[in-house]
Amino acid sequence: MMPVDTPRLPSNGELAEVFQTIAHYLALDGESSYRMTAYQRAASLFREHPLSIAEMTVRGNLRDLPGVGQAIEAKVVEYLETGQVDLLEKFRRRYPEGLLGVMHLPGMGPKKTRLIWETAGVADLRDLERACREGRIREIPGLGDKTETNLLRALETLTIRAAEGKEPRRLRTLVEPQAAHMVAELRRLPMVVRADYAGSLRRQCPTVRDIDLVAASADPVAVMSAFSGLPQIARVVERGETKLAARTHNGLGVDLRVVSPQSYGNLLQHFTGSAGHNVALRAYAQQRGFKISEYHVEHLESGRLITCTTEEQVYETVALRYIPPELREDQGEIEASATGVLPDLVHRSDLRGDLHVHSDWTDGRAGLEEMAVAAREKGLDYLCFCDHSQSLAMAGGLCPERLAAQIDAIRELDAGIEGIRILAGIEVDILTDGRLDLPEEALARLDFVTASIHSGFGQPQTKIMERLASAMRSPYVRSIGHPTGRLLGRREPYDVDIDSLARLAVETGTYLEINGSPDRLDLTAPAARRAAALGATLVICSDAHSPSDFQNLEFGAGEARRAWLTSADVANTSPWEIIAEKP
Repeated sequence: MMPVDTPRLPSNGELAEVFQTIAHYLALDGESSYRMTAYQRAASLFREHPLSIAEMTVRGNLRDLPGVGQAIEAKVVEYLETGQVDLLEKFRRRYPEGLLGVMHLPGMGPKKTRLIWETAGVADLRDLERACREGRIREIPGLGDKTETNLLRALETLTIRAAEGKEPRRLRTLVEPQAAHMVAELRRLPMVVRADYAGSLRRQCPTVRDIDLVAASADPVAVMSAFSGLPQIARVVERGETKLAARTHNGLGVDLRVVSPQSYGNLLQHFTGSAGHNVALRAYAQQRGFKISEYHVEHLESGRLITCTTEEQVYETVALRYIPPELREDQGEIEASATGVLPDLVHRSDLRGDLHVHSDWTDGRAGLEEMAVAAREKGLDYLCFCDHSQSLAMAGGLCPERLAAQIDAIRELDAGIEGIRILAGIEVDILTDGRLDLPEEALARLDFVTASIHSGFGQPQTKIMERLASAMRSPYVRSIGHPTGRLLGRREPYDVDIDSLARLAVETGTYLEINGSPDRLDLTAPAARRAAALGATLVICSDAHSPSDFQNLEFGAGEARRAWLTSADVANTSPWEIIAEKP
């Protein structure tokens, strides 16, 4: 155990920032991707871990965490003992710190950042804006007018976001395990009757700002006292009679509300729905002589207070059918409930197969058989390998010869495995000119072809749509993967006309994918809902690169539910034989 004589241990967020900054500087310095990735992974691990990384270091069990070796531990110890890391300080003396902000702009990166620093003297975002407006960026070899215009647009977007000054949003999939653990801890308390998480997390929003927890107990003071002592809680910000606000070690805000068991349904309903949903619900209830609050439903004429132990009772009291959490976004769900036309939403359990997974033939982290066995254990009836095609060289994309060899390996696996059908596919790249990067004779041997855009994101909408249309009119392409290309928190979607895309999908019989990768969830719920309304059929796929990634099907199903989709809207709720019959 390391002796640390300090009055304050750094938060997880502080440590994560140190390691992330080192990773950024390593990239700027041209260091090996392996070393940079090690620091990036440490930063992500520290940022999201529910317990105090500093305390774990003091206790001597930091290296129990996956991916934390001697070098990473030594840097944490150094920071705890001295308040700095020598490696980071060396980088700060070598480079202007403002360069990191430049490097993080869309379309930039370490090489371009060093280039404009060395050639145009750009040391920070202010310098960059000045250089763009003076026309100096376009003069740098290899950049040009388009780069300059795109940088000005990125700088404008950055200014708008900074002005908003909002709490940063995090991927729901990273926050949910922490919330689930807190709920489990609450449920273990003898004075707690019920407990759940609520808010945007329960609505399965792709990103969330904080955790909302609700609990039912006759002793709220005891509940809050016990909760504040959980190891995940770094500090209590505010405490009232029935409410507690706290921060976790990884910087997440947590709000806990406690009511009597008799009003639990009222509380859970109130703190699950979006602000728009709750406003619409209150207006609907008032028109029918009721007033809804987080504690009860009041009958206005008689003054009678109706407490509800369940959410179902809240909606029933005002003559509404129960509205699933995912639909509580003020998107017409009140009217649909009142008129009895709420859809029977698709469930993860409805999915019969996964039509987009990867293996170690390209950038996956597991072999064909390991992925197949994992899929079977998840209850899937069929699985299609869609590894990357040749133009994605950094992912080890398959050329026609390697694809042919993989097809043979998949056919052999399919013949020898029981309980699941194994299919041969490809995630073929849609090139910037609209061509597919594999010849038709290679595609003709496959069971299923997904076509995706992986480059040329900045092209105008007309060009993007031409590329997608060209791919969808191929006789071999069955699905468009992650159709808008967004990466949450990292890359905006490219410019897709969803209506045109949906009509093309209907015309060509092409499926549109809801990609379940946590940082994609693409198509988005609004886009998927619109596409389905225009007659398009969706597929929900994991884009799994390892056995653990099959959980992405849950995330994809959540986005599909937010899109009001039923099992009839999703192709892979059907047996493979039905999908295979379609041209």
